[in-house]
Amino acid sequence: MSQDATEIRARVKQIIANVAGLDPARIGDEAKLRDELKLDSLSLLEIGVDVDLAFKLELPDEQYKEIDSIPDMVALVQSRLADTQPQAQHQAV
Repeated sequence: MSQDATEIRARVKQIIANVAGLDPARIGDEAKLRDELKLDSLSLLEIGVDVDLAFKLELPDEQYKEIDSIPDMVALVQSRLADTQPQAQHQAV
């Protein structure tokens, strides 16, 4: 189940919008989570947990503390999905 950056970005933006009460269409693709969107640490943690659940990443919460922008979040999701896909394919065989 591979997803490209556009699909991941759209889903991440929807999660951010739900947590922050924002219109996802108004969230830029390069938005800074703290500076531009004015998200506090509790909102960022909630977003991290929701992204983790949505993509089944199983990452520790600490991983999300480093994330400061939508491109960073998309890169983290892509990296984790790439790491877990070979294992999933191997188990299916």
